[in-house]
Amino acid sequence: MIVQALLVGVTVCLLDFLDVWLCNPMITRPLVVGTAMGIALGDITTGVQVGASLELVFMGVMAIGGTVPPDSIHGTAVGAAYAIILGKGIETAIALAVPASIVCQMLFVPGIGIRSLFTPYVERQVEKGNWKALQRIFPVVSISYEIFNGTICGLAVFLGADVMSAFIDSLPQTLLDGMGVAANMLGAVGFGLLLKMMWQKKLAVYFFLGFIMAAYCGMPLMSIALLGVIIVIVLFFEGEFSKRHTVSETSPTVNEGEEELFDD
Repeated sequence: MIVQALLVGVTVCLLDFLDVWLCNPMITRPLVVGTAMGIALGDITTGVQVGASLELVFMGVMAIGGTVPPDSIHGTAVGAAYAIILGKGIETAIALAVPASIVCQMLFVPGIGIRSLFTPYVERQVEKGNWKALQRIFPVVSISYEIFNGTICGLAVFLGADVMSAFIDSLPQTLLDGMGVAANMLGAVGFGLLLKMMWQKKLAVYFFLGFIMAAYCGMPLMSIALLGVIIVIVLFFEGEFSKRHTVSETSPTVNEGEEELFDD
């Protein structure tokens, strides 16, 4: 269990650090995190399945303004780790990932507060103009929060596996079946939250077009996505052409405006 907890903590820390230093290439999405947990713990199939399910659950969750949303990254790590270690399936991951994400959400501010411990040292180096020292301390400050998150996830796996196993075994089967049904519904909820933020009346026709192609025409998602890319390209070039054509015909040049002014 110590080795498994250490693998979970190191994997979370590494993913967080790479996501920051590589300018957020989306490697901390639940799908990638779940897959990484599967690779680290030796069950890639379960990791991918858990990651894909939690990707749908947390798809519409994002930080807007000063709000701190549930931590989908570390909730996925803990949920996927428990699903693999306990061998209880995706329902267990769903049941544990959401509470774990809320707990990690509450620990966000203390985790960020750790970086303030380096502030006095950084200020002294700035006053001295010691830029080499600042370059050396920057990676340390950056990874401090990632180490904190990795430690939390590792401790959650190390301290709670036996307790969580007993807790899952004590749950009635009807509740686990209900969590399985809820997992299927949460995917729709995630898409609903995403559509709520980007919904526009002029884009509604494309949403229903995609629904008809998937539900009634039986087209696979990849073909629908490629067709969507083609439609976007066509609309882009048509819109740019119309815009240039309208501007060239209706917008007077500076010289024409001056001539009309002097004619008056």
